[in-house]
Amino acid sequence: MIFIGSSQHSVDAKNRLAIPAKFRSRIDPERDGNGFVVICGQPSDRLWLYPERYFEALASRARSRLIPDGDQLRFDQLYFPSAEPAELDSQGRILIPERMLHAAGLGREVVICGVRDHLEIRRPEDWEKESKEAGALWVQYQDKAREAYEDVRRQPGPEAG
Repeated sequence: MIFIGSSQHSVDAKNRLAIPAKFRSRIDPERDGNGFVVICGQPSDRLWLYPERYFEALASRARSRLIPDGDQLRFDQLYFPSAEPAELDSQGRILIPERMLHAAGLGREVVICGVRDHLEIRRPEDWEKESKEAGALWVQYQDKAREAYEDVRRQPGPEAG
């Protein structure tokens, strides 16, 4: 699944956030599960939402050892306890823990952005500023876009059926 686009929404008084239908429609409950895992994002002023089974697959692919080295152990001890499951309710909302909203500095108004394999929850003013700067930044990323395009072109296409 690929998430694209953005949408402005409000976090209600009970810390519930409606996930737009355009994002929910990308999730297959059998493949992806019935909700998301909420984690602190990068930079720290945003939250990331991964479909629950996709997050589990990513986490299980990460190298794990019976006795991890110090850096890996510290990362695991900080990262996994701070993650929270967030099931979609019947109205397509998730509950975001207050501590996570506070840690990211998010208020009641947020922008939900599709960022390839996850969603990001951002402050609207930050999203607006980044959007304005995007034109200048796009020039810097044209080489990456060209590389990605060439990689796709080199791969075999889907079989005509």
